[in-house]
Amino acid sequence: MDIWIVEEKVTNKFIGNLGHYLRVDGEVENAYNLYAIGDDYVENNKDFLLEFLLHEKRYPLFVTFIVYDDQTDEYTTFLKKNKIEFVLNNLDEKRTYYDFRGKHQYHPPCFTARIEDDDSLALLLNETYWLPAQNEFYSISFSDNLTFESEEVIEWRRKRKRSIASFKIDGNTSFILIEHDGAGFYLLSNEEKYFPLTNFMSSLPKGTVVTQINDTVKR
Repeated sequence: MDIWIVEEKVTNKFIGNLGHYLRVDGEVENAYNLYAIGDDYVENNKDFLLEFLLHEKRYPLFVTFIVYDDQTDEYTTFLKKNKIEFVLNNLDEKRTYYDFRGKHQYHPPCFTARIEDDDSLALLLNETYWLPAQNEFYSISFSDNLTFESEEVIEWRRKRKRSIASFKIDGNTSFILIEHDGAGFYLLSNEEKYFPLTNFMSSLPKGTVVTQINDTVKR
């Protein structure tokens, strides 16, 4: 598969541009932004993410995703049916939607699934990747390092309560966030196995072709 790689410094500006309220609690200096090239960019990037994780073979993985209010039963049934251990929490913040019956508010359902094997990983990713493609929160951690903290933020000059995804950096830590519209993913890590870039490239799945690094096209 052909991919692009962009090296990033993990700064407050970088975190603020990720599209969700996030906090990194600890030292993570670098990240990689990876894009798979192809006509169907959502499917291509889902496939590359799966290929990357299967190649890494690091379990358990902790996959956290937020669903819409009326999908709680659907995903609870799916996870139980496939014997995937999970925790379900409703976040403190409130979301609003409108239909023919009027205004509705709900606390977003947030699942964290514990993935122990290749088959469960493939099942879950294929079932849920449409969520980050719709810009819902979605993360994959190599350790159980994510909590949500309720805080007031300013949006459109008004105070609103929001749930901040807080990643605890304790020892060797890596986690993945999906790019806007599902068009790639970010790997944030403090692990030596991924840095410098030559180390990371040597750990990519066999058959991966890196066609561009930052602004340099590979020939």
